Amino acid sequence: MAINKLDQIINEQLLSVNMAVKTLQAMGLSINSISIGDGCRPMILITPGYACRNLTSAYTKRMIRSGRRIIERVAFVAECQVKWEEFS
Repeated sequence: MAINKLDQIINEQLLSVNMAVKTLQAMGLSINSISIGDGCRPMILITPGYACRNLTSAYTKRMIRSGRRIIERVAFVAECQVKWEEFS
C-alpha cells in the first residue's frame, strides 16, 4: 500500500515535534499549542520562562498590540519553530 506524500510529511513532522516537546519539557517550559501542516516546519507556541534564555533566537519581532509593547521571539528546536512572546 502506497503512502500518500502528505501523510509522509506529517509523520516526519510528528517525529520532529515529539523530539522538540521532550527537549522543551526537559528545560521546564510549558507548551501551549502545536501546529502541524503542509508547511516546512511545525510551530510550537510556549509560555515564556527563564529557560527561554537558553534558546538561540532565530529572529525577533517587535510590535505593539492593544497598546502594549510585545517582543515576539522564534527559535528552532529539532527542526520546529518555537515561538513565545515577551511583554516589555
